[in-house]
Amino acid sequence: MFMIVIILTFAASWLVRVWMTRTYDKWGAVPNAVGANGHQVARHILDTNNLQHVQLEVSKGKLTDHYIPSQDLMRLSESINNDASVASIAVAAHECGHALQDAEEYGMLKLKAAMMPMAAMGNQLGLLLAVGGGILGSVTMANFGLLLIGIGVLMPVLTLPIEFDASKRALAELQRLNLVDEKDYDGAKSMLVAAALTYVASAVSSMAIIGVFLLRFIRR
Repeated sequence: MFMIVIILTFAASWLVRVWMTRTYDKWGAVPNAVGANGHQVARHILDTNNLQHVQLEVSKGKLTDHYIPSQDLMRLSESINNDASVASIAVAAHECGHALQDAEEYGMLKLKAAMMPMAAMGNQLGLLLAVGGGILGSVTMANFGLLLIGIGVLMPVLTLPIEFDASKRALAELQRLNLVDEKDYDGAKSMLVAAALTYVASAVSSMAIIGVFLLRFIRR
């Protein structure tokens, strides 16, 4: 049962990520109407929202873009930062959405930040305690290990509303600042929908795993 759930959910996640990559490749090859790269769009959105203190850096790799609230730091991958494509401005605007959430003290973002240390502990210690409890015959230790694992895999579920909200803010900013025409808006929206579905797939995988853990708890 457990292995079937894991295989099916990971297969679905893989298919979604393939679609996400193809969508990125498609819109990454289409120049945007304003001729601006991701760095320029991000800086413009940040500055017009009085977020001049947020720093921009370049990160290595493909689609490694992220925002770090505790450091007021946004990192854009090389292609997003440098290319003047529809995909670039969509992803850059999405990361700006996270900066806007941080500036407004968006509740879900604060909750995720508070949960991160517990999730990290769950990923590191949960499996060890669960297996150790099974070997030693300690139900309490095994149950605590499973609880920590559950907290760790819960993070994608918690991330889901944050990512959808950031994409909504991104599209609103692109329109408000006249950074997209009708074609670019449709492309940016397609890009952000594809990206959002990767989080949906991760959340579904996490909920499936949590469901299996809960079933085991009930049986025990």
